[in-house]
Amino acid sequence: MFNFQLRLKQILLLLGDFLVFQIAVPGMLLLRYGHLTWEDYNLHAQPFLILSFIWLLGFYVAGLYDLRLSRDSLKFLRTFFEGAIANLLVSLGFFYLLPIFGITPRTNLLLFFALVLVLDYAWRMIFNFFIAKTLFKVRVLFIGAPDDAARVDDLIKENAPGYELKAVVQTSPGTRFDDGKIIWFASADAVRALVINNQIDTIVIGHKPEEVPGLQDALYETIFSAVNLVDRATFEEMATGRIPLEHISQSWFLAHIREGEKVAYEGIKRTMDLLMAVPISIITLILYPFLALLVKISSPGPILIRQKRVGLKGRIFTLYKLRSMRQDAEKNGPQFAADQKNDPRVTSIGKFLRATSLDELPQIWNILRGDMSVLGPRPERPEFVEELTRQMPYYALRHLTRPGVSGWAQVSFRYASSFQDNLKKLQYDLYYIKHRSLMLDLAILLKTIRIVLRRIGV
Repeated sequence: MFNFQLRLKQILLLLGDFLVFQIAVPGMLLLRYGHLTWEDYNLHAQPFLILSFIWLLGFYVAGLYDLRLSRDSLKFLRTFFEGAIANLLVSLGFFYLLPIFGITPRTNLLLFFALVLVLDYAWRMIFNFFIAKTLFKVRVLFIGAPDDAARVDDLIKENAPGYELKAVVQTSPGTRFDDGKIIWFASADAVRALVINNQIDTIVIGHKPEEVPGLQDALYETIFSAVNLVDRATFEEMATGRIPLEHISQSWFLAHIREGEKVAYEGIKRTMDLLMAVPISIITLILYPFLALLVKISSPGPILIRQKRVGLKGRIFTLYKLRSMRQDAEKNGPQFAADQKNDPRVTSIGKFLRATSLDELPQIWNILRGDMSVLGPRPERPEFVEELTRQMPYYALRHLTRPGVSGWAQVSFRYASSFQDNLKKLQYDLYYIKHRSLMLDLAILLKTIRIVLRRIGV
């Protein structure tokens, strides 16, 4: 239910953008020529239709279909203009590097850009202030402890636009928080009345039903209504894109991990890896002499570094990278790397290589060998895996799929520079293991492009 509501709003937002792009075409021609003819429109309709799809993709890469932007006007404004300007630059390349449509618009393109800025910004304001927060609003009833209710309320406010914690059935002692809008009850007998009187759409359960007297019978009565029942762990997973470690157990893996269902997906993914890696390896060959020279003059030491990493099913393989640190970076033994801005071991050239991800280029060889995939959980060093597995026995289950150059954790979580950070990152890796699919991989790929572009200031 949560994903359906979220996707519905994102699709509505995307369709609104697309409609704006189509309206901008005749508007552009009217402003340019003072009149609109079928001849002019037909000449521009096809190239600008293709351009519209490119703009939608550009907006996605910029992050403009993340509904959480609707809560932060300044962040939305910055992201919107960054995405629009990037799309303008792509548009120039589209028309001037691929002159296949018989037109090379300059004034028209600028007019189209100006109209889209005005019209699409107006549409986005309407969406952010009205549709995102009110349309398809989902009312939530939480059943559990007051402290857990407060965490669910924070979770909704931070990650679930359009959701509202409407009522709480308190099942254990504790201090109630109150923002003046939440209805509190202390008996499971109130569930049915709360659902009916407050038009509850989703019930989030913080206990096993049998743990609270009368709760199982109360929830059974809701089966005959349209209300959705989810446990707190599932709700948090859907809202945040991670699986909370406190809810992980052997029974969770038995219930949710079905590797037999992923055989076809893994085969298709391996084919896609090769289709991507082969042309990239050929195209980037010209870069290696220049990158090797940069690494060599930045500090003494080898150009390539080789590290043992843990891969598919726990197998050890050798990972290749362009060196971005000083030669003596690990004189005191292996340690987690901080981000390039704060790690004093990273060379000046190394910061550039990391920001652009060019230091990862040699891993194309790992992909071709089958050690890695383009996308998947980032492979860790055996020394770290041993300690992480000791702290979290289920850590090794991230090795159910090939590790990747980029992954869901890399695009969703900050740089992991400690054991604690890696345990948090594991929550995103487990989400990927459970939900991995070609659509999720496409989302990761586009988010990776966005992150790299932002790092280099594009």
